[in-house]
Amino acid sequence: MKPKECADCGSGAVYHRFSYVTVAIDDVLRPIFTPGPIMRFIAQPFLAAERVLTPLMFALTIKLGLAKKIETWDDDTILLAQVLWEEGKARGIEIYEWRLFNLARNLFVARFPNGKVIAYEGIPFPPRGDERAWWMDNKAEMKKRFTKLGFPVAKGGHAFFENTAHTIYSSITPPVIIKPHSGSGSRHTILHIDTPEELLRAFRIAKQVSPLAIIEEELVGPVYRATVVDGVFAASLRRDPPHVIGDGEHTIEELVAEENTHPARSGPYFSPIQFTPDALQELAWQDLTPTSIPKKGQRVTLHQKVNWGLGGTTADTTAETHQDNIQLFEDVAKALKAPIVGIDFIIDDIAHSWKEQERSGILECNSMPFFDNHHLPFKGEPQNVASRIWSMVEPSK
Repeated sequence: MKPKECADCGSGAVYHRFSYVTVAIDDVLRPIFTPGPIMRFIAQPFLAAERVLTPLMFALTIKLGLAKKIETWDDDTILLAQVLWEEGKARGIEIYEWRLFNLARNLFVARFPNGKVIAYEGIPFPPRGDERAWWMDNKAEMKKRFTKLGFPVAKGGHAFFENTAHTIYSSITPPVIIKPHSGSGSRHTILHIDTPEELLRAFRIAKQVSPLAIIEEELVGPVYRATVVDGVFAASLRRDPPHVIGDGEHTIEELVAEENTHPARSGPYFSPIQFTPDALQELAWQDLTPTSIPKKGQRVTLHQKVNWGLGGTTADTTAETHQDNIQLFEDVAKALKAPIVGIDFIIDDIAHSWKEQERSGILECNSMPFFDNHHLPFKGEPQNVASRIWSMVEPSK
């Protein structure tokens, strides 16, 4: 069964109670069971054995007819896995997907030309990937630690109770954004909050899927995704919400109709822009309606969230990323001890240093980033991040 459609979840709907409980359990257990240097040293033989035994277990279940060996990706294979598969094939790496009871679980086995075999979930990591910071995917903990490290983050904090949320709100400058302290995909995230009433509504929405809600100043500029592999900046991408640019002559309806003729919007990755209730609300926040004629060069957004299913787009910005920003991204990856990290960053212009732009900062970091976005930008040059990942996993190739 699939969860019910939820406007606050967007296209990635989840079971609210299940999400809340699993996030709460993870918050309690992950710090306890995250191994320190000594435990990691002790655990290394077991981790090495797991890398050997898991492919053998996969092979046994296939032989017994309990699982299937999928040797070519299909519609059930996520796009991220497909780009890794394609790059691996070009390098002579044999890959198959393991599906227990014919259910896609994003589990794979790779055999390298030198005979080495590994199993991985989603993205292959080197053994040292087990050292990455436990708080990497926890937005509240990340904000606290990044502030101490001097990394730019939005002013604000996290709250369990409504009165704490109001206290935080009164200490920062609107507009404000509220989001769950753990999760991804802009799920249950509300922007443009500038009244106590809107704050309370957004706080309750965020709390549906997470024990804590983050209340912070809304940063200024587009959302960028920077991906760092093996400590080195690999690519950056501007992630745009559904929008059109005014020409001073046509209405927003007409501009949207023209934009929807773009061949890339026919799927399967990007979609047409839609006039949903949320789109109309976003227009109203800008004092616009579908029949308004925006000025030449005026950017008109039609949704708060960056969502491809609602008409969002991407543009490669790798070559224009300022060196100060690149250094920041690499410093973040170093602090996280992460072999791969996707950094969501808001800045008005990524071609200029973050040090010169107010209300810019890190939104969140992802240990399993959807780097396939770099391979298929709506605009600009594709960046082969999968190649960097395979080179990190097997440096000799």
